[in-house]
Amino acid sequence: MFTKISGSKWKNIVLFITVFTFVATSLVAVLVYKFSGEVSGAAEVNGKEIPIYEFNYTYEMMARNLQNQNIDITAFKKEIAKQAMDTIIENELIYQQAEKEGLLATKEQVKEEILNIPAFQSNGKFDKNLYLQIVNSLGLTPEAFENLIQKQLTVNHVKAILLSSVYVSDEEIETFTKKQLTKISGDVTLIKPKEPVISEQMIKDYYEKHKNDYATQQGKKVEIYKIDINKLGQEKAENLAKDLFTKAKSGSLTNVPPEVEKVFDGELYQDTKLENVPSEVLSEVESLSKDKKVSFSKTPSAYYIGIYKEDVVKSKPIEEIKSEITQKLKREEYQKAVENLHKTTDITALLNNNNVEKSTISDMTIQEFVVKYGIKSNELNNITNLKVGQTSKPISTDEGVLIFKLSQITEPDKDKMEEMKKSIEPLIKTQKFADLYQMYIDNLKKKANIKINKRLLEGE
Repeated sequence: MFTKISGSKWKNIVLFITVFTFVATSLVAVLVYKFSGEVSGAAEVNGKEIPIYEFNYTYEMMARNLQNQNIDITAFKKEIAKQAMDTIIENELIYQQAEKEGLLATKEQVKEEILNIPAFQSNGKFDKNLYLQIVNSLGLTPEAFENLIQKQLTVNHVKAILLSSVYVSDEEIETFTKKQLTKISGDVTLIKPKEPVISEQMIKDYYEKHKNDYATQQGKKVEIYKIDINKLGQEKAENLAKDLFTKAKSGSLTNVPPEVEKVFDGELYQDTKLENVPSEVLSEVESLSKDKKVSFSKTPSAYYIGIYKEDVVKSKPIEEIKSEITQKLKREEYQKAVENLHKTTDITALLNNNNVEKSTISDMTIQEFVVKYGIKSNELNNITNLKVGQTSKPISTDEGVLIFKLSQITEPDKDKMEEMKKSIEPLIKTQKFADLYQMYIDNLKKKANIKINKRLLEGE
């Protein structure tokens, strides 16, 4: 399969991306997902639909992985759904590109992969019945599962191609290692934003906007109308009920006749009990949704029309989660303040308008220094290029801005450098591959027409 690479467009693509990534890493491709129309599958990429089962399978695998780490996923379902959507779209983009290049995994490779999956084996041999049982338990047909395996194998092939193009020079290893082991001493001035003040109104506004995030129950807002047969007579009640039902179906029910009684107008949840509505009628109303907005029921004594208005949720009271919201808003406001600090070049303003912490470090490796203060990787040169006695420009950190005055520098021990070099190449290669892969994906996305089934991201 990979013999096709050298003579294909892939060679040029890999070379282009490699040069583009490592010469101009500051340029990042931007994707704007193009939401439009109804998507019956999970998503649509360049006119090709990604089936719902692919999203469900990916979501389920991600959720299980977190649960196996004893992580409660209740609060992270939307994030998992978004990650699953991103993953299937990326895989589809790669698959389509590989298809153009004739690099798809073959049926033989898919078969071999499935035969070697331990979960499908019994006593060390592939068990077809066990395979079908497990695949069915995942809500998949064998054909759907094989399609998933083929796509994943193809994606892995493409990643292998990209990885093979990543090169780490001796000079890079030398420079990186030296930066990690060189020891520095000096004075640190850390400028941090003041503690944000969160008002009651901010908490209330956030709660109203994010009620769904604190939902304890999902329900629906409905109206239920009763047309009494005993009061109106069979014929009049039946005609009135049919007319009401027709108008409700067409959305033109504006004026309700006085003979019709509204027996319920409110939010209906799973545990809601309505004494004036028969159980069989309530069961019909409970089945209402965006796709079925009107119900029609008949009992010996009356007709009932149920009308769906909208989905609703029952959320935790604001008093229960006020502290949680306050802390979340504090983090968000603090992060905004940090980002504003990063944009400020006036050192005097930085020092006068923010909290300032001063300290001294002694014989700390640059690696330790970077980790301790959360210094961004692109700011590293502002430290390593300093000479004794010099003061750095403002350096962006996770918490704010740092100014460092170098008083002493100690070159690394040669033996330690040689020892670190042995393990550092895979780390640099992994980071380079991550940058290369992301640039490649962004390039595909920028040229793609992508539509997403937004309901999957809303948990509907």
